[in-house]
Amino acid sequence: MKIVIHRGIDQIGGCITEIESGGYKIFIDFGEQLPGTEIKELKPIDGLTCGDVSKSALFITHYHGDHIGKICDTVVDLPIYAGKTAREIFNCLESRLSYIPDPNEAEKHKRIVERIKEIKTFEQLQKINIGEITVTPLFIDHSAFDAYMFIVEADNKRILHTGDFRGHGFRSKGLIPTLKRYAKNIDYIISEGSNIQRPNAAIQTEQELQKDFELQFSKNKYNFVLVSSTNIDRIFALYHASKNAKRCFVCDSYQTEILKIVSENHKQYTKFYDIDFNQTTSPAGRFFNLKRQGQNPFSFDGKLKSYLEKNGFCMLIRSNDSFQPLITEYAKSKDSKVFYSMWDGYLDSKKPAFNESLYNFLKPYKIEYMHTSGHADLGTLKTVFETVKPKCGIIPIHTEAPEKFQELFHEQTTIIPLHDGDVFDVK
Repeated sequence: MKIVIHRGIDQIGGCITEIESGGYKIFIDFGEQLPGTEIKELKPIDGLTCGDVSKSALFITHYHGDHIGKICDTVVDLPIYAGKTAREIFNCLESRLSYIPDPNEAEKHKRIVERIKEIKTFEQLQKINIGEITVTPLFIDHSAFDAYMFIVEADNKRILHTGDFRGHGFRSKGLIPTLKRYAKNIDYIISEGSNIQRPNAAIQTEQELQKDFELQFSKNKYNFVLVSSTNIDRIFALYHASKNAKRCFVCDSYQTEILKIVSENHKQYTKFYDIDFNQTTSPAGRFFNLKRQGQNPFSFDGKLKSYLEKNGFCMLIRSNDSFQPLITEYAKSKDSKVFYSMWDGYLDSKKPAFNESLYNFLKPYKIEYMHTSGHADLGTLKTVFETVKPKCGIIPIHTEAPEKFQELFHEQTTIIPLHDGDVFDVK
């Protein structure tokens, strides 16, 4: 067995992992590099972007663009695997982006939509064989819904690829029990380390964040929240916070479509994903799908306006001019609040990922920052490594400081320092 990290040893996002055995290859993730990252040109990768793909397959951990965004650069016949709900959410997102005004960008997203049609789906714990390689997905918690770790087996070796994960989300309580039950006799862990440079950071749980939003919604009558449209658990938490604060819940048709995908696929497992989209009896959590009139900005009209102003609301927004007039109208009120619930690096001009358009969108308003990370903190990483106890070592990826793994975890296990493109022989 051989492991090659084609990209991602010393950067967050854009990671590509190859595991080869007996001429068969599986690749894990193939995404865009994050904004502001130094562009690393990839050489052609045999079995992924060129050559014979009859003995290859690509597995996607989750639908974030830095993990799936390059699927159109693969050889057209390459099999691609992802979670069922993840594929549906990604298709909804890309279908929407295929209508953006920029013709080049729109065409790019149309190609992705066509490629999505060919993605094969799996369920957690379903074993998938690519020749003599067996891949088993483990369902875990991340800021993307339907995210997975993978156990890869071949040549009597077992590799755990963590993908992106965390220990402080709504579904994180299953992380350690899952690893104890299924991630036994692991030889190597290929682990993300997004937060490795924040050793003392106290990361708030999603449950705590929901309670804080509930308190804010109770205090403020008109609430606007800028949040990623695919941060599913955060959005369901906002819905429940609104309901508990006896506020209405408002979002546009695109967001409604995404919520319905998750609700229909998962409400049978937990009430957390059960939204009564047609509820009319009480303003507490009453759901409103706000639709635009042509190309006009969003607005509250007639009976809807008086109802929402009487009972208060939480409205999900994006940095789009269509939302601006409505926010501006209510932002003047002392009963109004605008919340920013995404990574603060996008608003920091000193960071490479600074988003000037987003910054300018929010500039007119006094915003409240309420967010928590989608990635594992140091304590969670340590617990995972202690639970799995890899026999041979850890290969760091998806981190800007791989050397920190050696500093922090060398007493637990061997840390294997690689460079992008290195071929590591698994022994």
